[in-house]
Amino acid sequence: LEQATADILFECHQAGLDIIVKEGMANGRVLQCQPLLEAAKILDCTPDALALAAILAQPFEPFVLSGAVTPAQIRSNVAAIELADRLKADKPFLATLQTECRQDSHKYWTERAALAWS
Repeated sequence: LEQATADILFECHQAGLDIIVKEGMANGRVLQCQPLLEAAKILDCTPDALALAAILAQPFEPFVLSGAVTPAQIRSNVAAIELADRLKADKPFLATLQTECRQDSHKYWTERAALAWS
């Protein structure tokens, strides 16, 4: 969704820093992204695996904290590792997915700030 930091994250990676993406699932909001849901059907995978795979396929080679809390979520999230390799091999598909799922930074962070936290 929010992709504004990609360039600086790549610069940090090139400088030898490890990149950790904390909210790869955007607190579940990524699962409301229609292009992601449609792409998951095309690739015959779960939307959560595809969302995490799209992050893992980035050139800044991030570590991703998935937020999984159940064994089923963990199994589904782990599928992202193999799926990321497929996305790296199909850069046009990945680029289209990123473009279609991109959200304005201000809108993203405004929505996040409005979430009810328990």
